[in-house]
Amino acid sequence: MDSVDEDSPTPISYYGIHESRKRLEEAGFHPSVTPMAPKEIEKAVIAYLNDQVKREPRKDFYESQRLRLGARKPRKKCNKTRGKGGDKGRDKGRGKGRDKGRVVLTQGPWFNTKNFKTAIVGKDSVTHFSGILAVLQHAHAGPLILDEIFKDGHKSVMSLSMTSGKIFGLVGSNIKRWDFTAAKYIANPPSSVMVVMVPRYTVGDIQEAQEKYPRIIYPENWRDERRRMEFEDHPDIYKIRSIEMEHIYFRWGGVWRETCQRAAGPYWASEDETIDPRTDEAAVEWWKGNHRAINVMGSLKPLEKMWSANQLEGNGYKPHTMPYTLAVENLIKLMQELFSARAHIRVLHLHDVPFLDRRVLAIILRGLHLVTMVGIYNCPLIHFGDVIPILDLIHEINIQRRGQNMPEIQDFDFFPHFNKGMPYQHDNAATYGLSWSPVPMDIAQRGFYAIILKAVLKSKAMGIGQLFSSNHAFVEYLTKVPNTPLGVFGFLDAIYRYLEVKKDDPTRTNLKLQAIYDLVKPIRLALNDNLADDWPKYYTKLMAKTLLCCSSCGYETFEEFFPAGSKNRLPRHRRICGGCHLQRYLDEECDHWKMQKKRLIDKLCPDWKREAFNEDAPLFEEGAGLIRLKSTETERPLPQFPAFVVDGWLRISPYFEPLMRDNKIHFDSLAGLPSLEDVALDLNTMQRWYSVVILALREDVFRRGIHELRNQYPTDNKKKRIPAYGSTRIDGGAPDHQDELQPKKGYDGKKCFYDQKAALKAAQWMTKRQW
Repeated sequence: MDSVDEDSPTPISYYGIHESRKRLEEAGFHPSVTPMAPKEIEKAVIAYLNDQVKREPRKDFYESQRLRLGARKPRKKCNKTRGKGGDKGRDKGRGKGRDKGRVVLTQGPWFNTKNFKTAIVGKDSVTHFSGILAVLQHAHAGPLILDEIFKDGHKSVMSLSMTSGKIFGLVGSNIKRWDFTAAKYIANPPSSVMVVMVPRYTVGDIQEAQEKYPRIIYPENWRDERRRMEFEDHPDIYKIRSIEMEHIYFRWGGVWRETCQRAAGPYWASEDETIDPRTDEAAVEWWKGNHRAINVMGSLKPLEKMWSANQLEGNGYKPHTMPYTLAVENLIKLMQELFSARAHIRVLHLHDVPFLDRRVLAIILRGLHLVTMVGIYNCPLIHFGDVIPILDLIHEINIQRRGQNMPEIQDFDFFPHFNKGMPYQHDNAATYGLSWSPVPMDIAQRGFYAIILKAVLKSKAMGIGQLFSSNHAFVEYLTKVPNTPLGVFGFLDAIYRYLEVKKDDPTRTNLKLQAIYDLVKPIRLALNDNLADDWPKYYTKLMAKTLLCCSSCGYETFEEFFPAGSKNRLPRHRRICGGCHLQRYLDEECDHWKMQKKRLIDKLCPDWKREAFNEDAPLFEEGAGLIRLKSTETERPLPQFPAFVVDGWLRISPYFEPLMRDNKIHFDSLAGLPSLEDVALDLNTMQRWYSVVILALREDVFRRGIHELRNQYPTDNKKKRIPAYGSTRIDGGAPDHQDELQPKKGYDGKKCFYDQKAALKAAQWMTKRQW
């Protein structure tokens, strides 16, 4: 709270947990948060969580997946002309991959794709849609209106699209849509909107191409034909390349199985994980001395026929995962196309793009000088904590554009990757939203709200639209993260109330104190056992009295946003806020092969300055009493102890370490990255990026080797003393696979962040107590 407020003559009014709830019931939430009443939200949250916590047994999950992705009624056979490359007619339709344009547009964590067709059935004849249809079909007005709708974010696009099948078709065909898997446009009209999407294929979709082109598995007889099809932009080229890659992985697996020797048997069954001296030098060089990878390949049983790690083995009723090799290659092609189209793109939506982390995003946005709106939706390598460096990036870009008299980025629609957890029942299965793994509550709850606070004040100071709008993606994400039922709503409400207190209001002290109490309330609800005794001691003597400075980011805020004990256990210049701790935790998550993917991006950006600070976006001035940037200094001076004489005695002045950010613990830097032009045109940069495609192949082979060992050693062999392989790995031997296990919750007595079950229990308890 500002010092001027502490001198206010107005006496402090009684306020506590029950008064907070009473005020909320009477006044409702701030209009910018939600029009819903608290009880409505609680009821909706409990209903939503009740539905979400139910998980099927593994067997039932795979059966329902088979039915969900299974074959439709077969179409009548029709005679399609076969060209030299095979059947160019429509696919047989095994699975949901038949109509990629329709399915992808409806994807999004807030829309259930399976309900879309039902939603639009019969609406084409409704008369009041004819006016909308006529406007959208207008040669000049139609594209301009669609540009504005896409500029308002994905939810607005879907709201329009679901009104009518014809409107859906118009929306999808009148903007640029880039198919990431095929590395080409699905639609390429003269539009300033570009939507990048990743169509979802089933294994059955890919298997169809294997049936149509049986020569794929013989590369010496197939290469020329495949090149011709690729040159012609054949619709099956992604399927063909995926099949080729599976056979390439298998062949390399066989090579390394023979050259990575292990006389001691399976590595996990022995205490010796050193590289066997008989291992071929070429293998050691190829794997760069990675002893774990060499031991995995050397522990495989002989590969005499196609290994089970080939995802095309078995039935086709399961999702197909894009090979890393193709994903990296197609990321490069996407960036080259974005550079080519840079003069036309003003609105950019990125959906589910693999290998897109904050660094790749920075390269893209810095190179698209006319983009004024960016939407990022559920990209696997972009997490919740990335909202801060992305806002700082937008600030940096806008500063440069102002100097060049160019349009600024005005809108940011954001849905970070939402971690749903394992899809079926398991002791470890849980939906945390923020993370795949359980995070200590002391870090996650404090960090979650610290990042929101910083993001609200940065976006408000920058004038960035959509991010905290109740009708857009980020607030949708925040309210889906398991937490206290009114936590996010009450937190945002408290911020807005605090910011709107007028300086000449005689009741400003009470208004600000009440807002601060409600601000830290969701943190304390999760971490404190009893809030009923907050008045008077906590409210009048402790709350808002202690501000701590983070030595990682340099921001100063309330001690509630710092881990417990920070004030008393740590020196004042070594305290680190929960936001920085959470950002680091999310950066270091290793599920779904994330660390290996990020290391590939490290190779793409050799000059990346990982420890540098980004250009700090400003904070909204009226929020200085909640959080402020205390210091940007990073070099700690040598301590000095000036001496002076008092009454003939030599005295030495006490020394206090200055507060600064010289203790950064996460690496969100976006400095030292190549430009989009370099990626597209510079030969050295392009050569480096294409060399990473080869490294991605290595990661794919390693990961499939782990899958194969899991299948070869599914149970314990007590006679040979070889444990089941999956039980020896935290991921169950299934990295980046539907069967990947989540880590167990810790047994160190520390409370973990909410999963959906814990959030449901908390919602029921708090609703009953009217907290």
